[in-house]
Amino acid sequence: MASCQMKLQQVKLYDEYKKPKEQEKINPVVYSDAEGTMWNSLFNCGEFEISKESYYKGKASIKISWDKNLGCEWIGFGNSFNNWQPVNLQKYINTKALSFFVRTHNGTVNAIPIVASLEDFSGGGSYLFIDTKKYLKGLSIDTTWKQVIVPLWDFPIGNEVENDDIDISSIKQLKFQLEGAGKFYIDEISLIEYSKNQYQIMQSEIENMKPKGAKQQQIYQEGKLFDAGWGIGEKICHYLQEKTDSTGNMHIEWEYKTHNCNWAQWGINWNNWYQINFRGIIEHSALEFKLKMNSNTDFYISLEDFRGHKSSKHITAENKTSLSDWTTVRIPLKNFKLKENNFVLDQIKQITFKGEKSGKVFLDDIKIVTNDTN
Repeated sequence: MASCQMKLQQVKLYDEYKKPKEQEKINPVVYSDAEGTMWNSLFNCGEFEISKESYYKGKASIKISWDKNLGCEWIGFGNSFNNWQPVNLQKYINTKALSFFVRTHNGTVNAIPIVASLEDFSGGGSYLFIDTKKYLKGLSIDTTWKQVIVPLWDFPIGNEVENDDIDISSIKQLKFQLEGAGKFYIDEISLIEYSKNQYQIMQSEIENMKPKGAKQQQIYQEGKLFDAGWGIGEKICHYLQEKTDSTGNMHIEWEYKTHNCNWAQWGINWNNWYQINFRGIIEHSALEFKLKMNSNTDFYISLEDFRGHKSSKHITAENKTSLSDWTTVRIPLKNFKLKENNFVLDQIKQITFKGEKSGKVFLDDIKIVTNDTN
């Protein structure tokens, strides 16, 4: 009896998934003159259109207006870097930046409430708020076109604190998540060649655009201590008041004892408790005041900004002072090391005084002056 042999043919029940080939060369343009596959999702909270009303380059730009407070949980728009093919950005993290141009419909604003995100093909993303103080080539956004440059290295890629889970070798698209409300034109969204040195140069240029502080500022004005200062009057640890001497000169008298308490402090702001600007003056200006104090006296004088940064200098009897004669004390502002202590130089809050042990101090003519010794 002849044997019967059967041959089984292997048949694939499904096609094995193959990751799309990464693009060796990326298309740097995300949006330019209405080209690309731009999408938007604003629902009833805004309007998105390609408009010829205003444009930085070409013949059209994105005209967008939104108000997320109208009840939308998420609104935004986006586009692929390369026609929905995966892009490997790994080797470009330190050499490229996201760039776009922006202007308002009308008026001037100081911020653009947008979060930029890179999204991979698995839905993972890396999110970065577009802080105009860091990325805008200018001080504000108005009806003239301004460039925004966001270095790719600022995106928190692989940052466990930020919980970003993204495959940077397989980027799908760039998205703009809209927050708050705004009305802007946006044009020429692209990736540009950009170095850390270029970023530092841009930051330096922006710093030079910012308003500079006055090189001379009067801190203590006679008769206005009560309105400008705190810690005035008779307290547990000290007594602070304005007095007039026999020559008719008004000055500050401060007497303190810290043996049984450690709170002999007072302070003064010379701009109605608004921010005071030291930007651009710390290298060439000094804190100057007239001083009388007894021989066993020492105290700390401090500068403080509205972010809570503080820097102090110790004043002692080594300044050869007495209660009979006025001595002029001058401290260069650079000696406070404000930059090194991360002060926000246009947000100076006050000057404060803190007594040590016990002492008696007379102060007058406290001011910021040009430091001719620099």
